[in-house]
Amino acid sequence: MRWEKLFCILSIALNILGCWVMWEAVVRPLRNMVPGGWDKGFPSPFYIFEAPIWFWHDLAITLILIGTVILAYLAFKD
Repeated sequence: MRWEKLFCILSIALNILGCWVMWEAVVRPLRNMVPGGWDKGFPSPFYIFEAPIWFWHDLAITLILIGTVILAYLAFKD
């Protein structure tokens, strides 16, 4: 039972983190993007390293999907 609660909290955190990464690395820069900016380097939301915007976009979607799958599993588990 404790593991289920931990996984539930972790998956919610992954969803929130994924949404935040999506906003910081994709949505906000798109407002100021110039042509060809999709492959330009962009610092991570934590400013640890730089990667193309498409990397952050895909990472955000992956985090959201993983969190959602875990939550769905826990919700429908017998």
